[in-house]
Amino acid sequence: MPDTRTSLLRRLKRERLHVEPGALEASPPRVQRRFAHAWAPADLLLEWLAAWPAGLIAYWLAAPAGHVVLSAQPSAYLPAGLPWRAGGLPAAVRVSLGDLLDARPALEAVAQMVDHLLGSLGDPDGPRLSDGAGATPALSDVARRLAELVALGYGPTEPHTYFAWAFAGYWLDRQALNSADPLAERLLRTTLCSDRFWGRELCVAADGE
Repeated sequence: MPDTRTSLLRRLKRERLHVEPGALEASPPRVQRRFAHAWAPADLLLEWLAAWPAGLIAYWLAAPAGHVVLSAQPSAYLPAGLPWRAGGLPAAVRVSLGDLLDARPALEAVAQMVDHLLGSLGDPDGPRLSDGAGATPALSDVARRLAELVALGYGPTEPHTYFAWAFAGYWLDRQALNSADPLAERLLRTTLCSDRFWGRELCVAADGE
């Protein structure tokens, strides 16, 4: 039986979310006042991710890369990965706890990672969806349509930035995204942000089965 959304989120927290030691203590006072304990920021992020299609979360978990590290340092996507304890975290996004309070910077950083996973499963030398590549035939079609939207100029003109802007904007304020770029809102609503789009074949393809 496929994992439920709740079990997928639990797995995501256990397998893909990480907290740098001392991150909360090293953050500004307003951040320390907002979060009761070190893992509270991860719980806030999971609340946002709970709105995502279960298939997209399953795709992420099936990919061999893609980690989120909650930190006091500036948010940044690190395609080559991040050193972690005895090994490393491939295709890791570092999210500042302070950016979680503003939402958009944190979600745009995570979107950069999602872009890479959709394009090439986070291969450090591989392309992103916004580069025109897709890890499955269905995602390749989304990549082609996305490139057409970037060229129209309703949002940021740099493809990586455009995807992060649109994807984060969809979850933060769909109406605002629809006003700024209705074609981007429609593409996301009917593909990446749609439960219907995420059929079982995509998760299987990501898992290499």
